[in-house]
Amino acid sequence: MAKEKKGSGFQSAAGLIRYFDAEDETALKIPPWAVIGMCVISVFLVYLAGYMWPV
Repeated sequence: MAKEKKGSGFQSAAGLIRYFDAEDETALKIPPWAVIGMCVISVFLVYLAGYMWPV
């Protein structure tokens, strides 16, 4: 029978938590409303370009 590793799950999870906590302080933070606004503007620009230069 194969032996199961005990305790490896907690150590790997702790490393990920430490990594994401450290990255969170220096990460670029964009508010959700800005992302939605950029999507709306992008859709409008694509629609406008299709209207101005029909294929």
